[in-house]
Amino acid sequence: MTDSLLEFFKANTAGRVELLGDETVASELSAYLGKAAFQELSKLTKRADVTAHMGVKSPPNLIFIPGIMGSLLMSETKGGVWWIDARTRNHLDDLGLSRDGMDDQDPNNQVRAFTVDTTYEAFALAALARDDFGHRNFAYDWRKPYSSNTAALRDLILKMYEENRGEPVHIVAHSMGGIMARATLMEYGDQLWKRVGRIAFVGTPHYGSPSIAGYLKNHLWGWNLMAILGMYLGRHTFRSLWGVLYLLPAPLGVYPGTRADDNPPWRAQSADDLAHQHPCANFNMYDASAWILGLSDSDTGQLQRVLDAAAAFHRDLHGWHKQLNQECRDKMLMVAGVGMKTLFRLGYRTGLPALWKEMDKVTERVPGDPHRDGDGRVPLASARLRGVTMRYVKGAHGGLTNIPAVYNDVFRWLKEEPLSSLPDSVEDALSAHMGGTAESSEAPHLDGTADLSGDDPGYWNFGEPDAAALQALDAQVGQGKIPEFNRVRLL
Repeated sequence: MTDSLLEFFKANTAGRVELLGDETVASELSAYLGKAAFQELSKLTKRADVTAHMGVKSPPNLIFIPGIMGSLLMSETKGGVWWIDARTRNHLDDLGLSRDGMDDQDPNNQVRAFTVDTTYEAFALAALARDDFGHRNFAYDWRKPYSSNTAALRDLILKMYEENRGEPVHIVAHSMGGIMARATLMEYGDQLWKRVGRIAFVGTPHYGSPSIAGYLKNHLWGWNLMAILGMYLGRHTFRSLWGVLYLLPAPLGVYPGTRADDNPPWRAQSADDLAHQHPCANFNMYDASAWILGLSDSDTGQLQRVLDAAAAFHRDLHGWHKQLNQECRDKMLMVAGVGMKTLFRLGYRTGLPALWKEMDKVTERVPGDPHRDGDGRVPLASARLRGVTMRYVKGAHGGLTNIPAVYNDVFRWLKEEPLSSLPDSVEDALSAHMGGTAESSEAPHLDGTADLSGDDPGYWNFGEPDAAALQALDAQVGQGKIPEFNRVRLL
């Protein structure tokens, strides 16, 4: 990645707006993002409300935490942005972690998170256009267990609290970022609750996502650009990413619908389901051998180590939330996307070889069933938290923060004002009068939702990729002709 692009990505939102006026930066950014996405970004930065507030110095009172892969990673020693830049895709296997998930497998790589990418620029510019919020981004290493990042988030909250002269610090988090926020509060709540104002989660899979299960079983199938990613990020590397595997659906007894006190519980839909009462799989996702991945004994043991840690994390976080007093829960808002086809469940077929193509993959929506509705990546059941205010929007996972109806109600929530844009029921979110502007991202090319149609986000194409077609597409990626590859996201 060129110095000009690095300068742009490292800048805060106001700095990025100014850098877009530099012809060199603009030209290189257009090539990196693609023409359509770049034009979208340029249009957003030229809005009157953004330019009018460029000189306003708001207090540092809002932290934005992105989702998985929303933080860009770079190597201190080898240079370049590794997640994702088509020009350095041969380095993607260097993202692998040590066996405990805390360090780079090769210590010489020195990979670190350094910025939040442009996926969230519509939200960031909406915050910049206000004079009551001064936001900062929290970039974190999403490869690693949450515990490796929580101290840094705690320190940022404490620092901003002091800079803001004792005024509360608010948090807005997308997807995995919401779990990062909760993990930090679980670990450092005694220091933070009196300093944290209000919290808004957007599209957070609080109890995990079957999408991650799909990737673990079949390694980054879904659509062709994802399959190309899988050509460079190996299976062994993927299994080493503890933070990613922590997003597997929570185990029985923790996942919604499987708890002893759930009313109503999740209802099995077939005799085969009865053996394993989990809405997301008919096998034990926390038994490494149940995945039938053809691993050596050593690799199976290592995967089991990661799965045990993921299960323990889910149990700890759920137990912490159960003990959380209502005053703390009242600070939280959850915005969930609905109305999209989603990978809801994986199931082995009785009597057939345990291959991906021979598994049942449930993606169809069932109106009124929280286990069969979602935003394309996160089932609604996984997004809900007991005792927390819920709002709903028809929209796809990657673009939720960039929907005006979403971020306007998020800002109202932080200001303790009445919510007026988003409904408090799934039915109203899906009704005709909530269509159109309510579900439209302001940056569909930047956040990857531009190609969506109807209720199918296109994340899951279960046909086996054609090797020759992938080879040809990969050649185009290498030539810089498919900038969309730079914006591929796992979740």
